[in-house]
Amino acid sequence: MLQFRGSRVDMKLQKRQLEANNSLPGSRAGRDVSAALGAPRRAVGLRARGSYVGGVSAAMTTSARRAARLAPTAPGGVVEGGSVSAHEFRDDDVGYLAWLAAHADGCVLNIARSHSATGARAHRAGCRTMIPNARGGSWTGPYVKTCADNWAELERWWATEHMDAPIPSCSICRANRPTETAEQHALSTTTTERAAVGAVPGRRYETHGPSAGYPVVEVWVDDHIRFPPRPAWQEDLRGEIVAYCSQLEPLAGQVLSATFSGPKPGDADVENFALYNVDAFKTCASNGIRFEHGSTVPAAPGGAEYRFHYRYALEQRSGTFGHWPLGRTVASFDWTDLGALIGDITSAKVWWALARSESYVAEQVLAPQTPFAVTLEVRAPRSGRQPRPDLLLKPIFDGAISAFQAHTNTAVVADVASRLATVLPAPSTEIERYLLDHRRAVLGEVPQLVRPQRKAGVWNPADHLCVAGELLPAEPTGSCWAIRGRIVEAWR
Repeated sequence: MLQFRGSRVDMKLQKRQLEANNSLPGSRAGRDVSAALGAPRRAVGLRARGSYVGGVSAAMTTSARRAARLAPTAPGGVVEGGSVSAHEFRDDDVGYLAWLAAHADGCVLNIARSHSATGARAHRAGCRTMIPNARGGSWTGPYVKTCADNWAELERWWATEHMDAPIPSCSICRANRPTETAEQHALSTTTTERAAVGAVPGRRYETHGPSAGYPVVEVWVDDHIRFPPRPAWQEDLRGEIVAYCSQLEPLAGQVLSATFSGPKPGDADVENFALYNVDAFKTCASNGIRFEHGSTVPAAPGGAEYRFHYRYALEQRSGTFGHWPLGRTVASFDWTDLGALIGDITSAKVWWALARSESYVAEQVLAPQTPFAVTLEVRAPRSGRQPRPDLLLKPIFDGAISAFQAHTNTAVVADVASRLATVLPAPSTEIERYLLDHRRAVLGEVPQLVRPQRKAGVWNPADHLCVAGELLPAEPTGSCWAIRGRIVEAWR
């Protein structure tokens, strides 16, 4: 066994041997042994009710649970207490790599520094998602590694931290299952099924994380991820996606490509399904976002079929959409100023800037229900902060699409215009005129392009037909935020 903080490991082994010879762990003799060896002592809670998880009571008193909680240790330190033993690597990639080399049959828990259960997953030591590669970044930073010789040891550690829940296991290496041959693993499914619900339709999913040379996160699921509030099992799934996507660190010239595949309600937005309902893309989308609605749901690696598929990959900025060939350009505009402050980037202000800009508009409008794609660039002022594409995409897209649609409900247009006048530098009469202007409405008409709700109205463009889009940051210049782009007919 590779030894860390050797004297404590030796004492722990001596303690176990003496406890085995003299009494059960936790007995008076055992406590005397602990005191004699100088080993750390911890309170052990009494079992009140409930079952045991991994040999540790799944129900303890609050005070006992607080006393049992393991504190983070120094890098490479031994985490122990009672019969629980594990090695935690925190800001110590070298130690973690050495442990992997010496414990090919061990188990690794990938968990946040705070020991929060969100996004935590247990893996076999040989799992491809836990082996450091050339991608750069720390493997024991935001997510530390708690390592144990076997599943039982890791499960006992987990039980002291999160007693009310089973230990989550990687759906790729299936650390919580008996060791199987490579052939058996290839023939079996990697489906994650919650013990509480089994294989109930709508609660079955698979997640596959990035690996060396393959910066891709894929998810297969029976029900699409919903906007909060959502079921608990979807929160678990989102936690896995967040953990995997945090490992996608784009290089210069790489952007995030997000694809959602599966049936979509007719009025739902692709960017909501692929991006905003998940909300896990601060880092991996820092160089830009490309999204689209996939044509088909591919089969999972084990052959299982699902209704929905999510794919998040780092691809070249110069790339294009994979599921939608592009046709004619129906509208385009060059750099258009939005304002000096990032707070100026709202759907209303984007719409207002583009509605008054010099733009190209095709003579032939899109036929009803024709899908289209939107490609945009956003440029920050030279002295401004760097753009966050994951936060800017929605307001910029809604405003840009609205600029090429027209409002038709005259019964509410005056009310809507007066609301918009509270946030736009123009009188309501001028705003009303632009809302009703059909000359630029190459994307069609909408009864209520803006709903008369809230102080400044609620934008409601027909953007459900936007099946693909991208928002890419450009080099900062000038003193204002600005955008440029085009809207293109898409077809299959």
